[in-house]
Parts: sequence; structure tokens; C-alpha cells
Amino acid sequence: MPARPDRHLLIGDEQDLPLLRALLPSFPQDASGELVLELPAEHGPLPSTPPGISTRILPCEPGTPGGLRACAALDAWAGEWLHGDHARPEAHSIFVGLTGNLLVTRLCEALATRHRGLHMHRPSHAGSPL
Repeated sequence: MPARPDRHLLIGDEQDLPLLRALLPSFPQDASGELVLELPAEHGPLPSTPPGISTRILPCEPGTPGGLRACAALDAWAGEWLHGDHARPEAHSIFVGLTGNLLVTRLCEALATRHRGLHMHRPSHAGSPL
């Protein structure tokens, strides 16, 4: 049986909300981590998360390229969690949405190159079934 991840990271935007709403109920109640959403100021209800998964909203700002704030959050998270004992690939479950966003794709590729064995789940298109 594979080891259960110590920490979860889910990053997405409003196109990822349906998939995240379908995915999050399957998480164990003692799961820990973060849900980071890059959303416009006017957004609907947020997905429910287990108590140990915090939700952070990155407001989209006019004139700022989509995915820029999500990339900053992902890069900061990687800098904090992908070192020392935390560097074990099995310690993390990472979902990165924002499908089709070139900034996000390039950052994910760079992180996978820098941190061999790191596995990020990327949907093939927004709203795709698991």
C-alpha cells in the first residue's frame, strides 16, 4: 500500500472549481495542506475542505496575466516544502489546474526538473473527470 501523503496542495482558478468540488470530498478528514485559488473579485461559493486544509484566495487584478499569482504561490510553496525531510516525493500530493496557462505549465515543468520524483497532478482540460 502506498504511503499516504503528509501534505496536500491544490492550486486552481475558477475553471477548476467543478473538478475541485468533486475531488475534495474524497480527502480524509485529517488531511492537511492548502487550497489556493486565483479568482476574480466576484466569485461563487468555495469548495468545502477538510478542517486541516486551509483555503487562500488570490484575487485576480485587472491587467495582471492570469496564472501569475498562482505561479508565485506555487513557487513559494515549493521553496518552503520541497527541501530536507519534506523533499520526499511521496510526502506531497499536488494538484495544479489552470490548464492551458503557459506560465503555469512552464513553472510545473521547471519544478519537476529541479525536484526529481515530484509528481504533480494536472488535468488534461478544465472540468475533466478524474
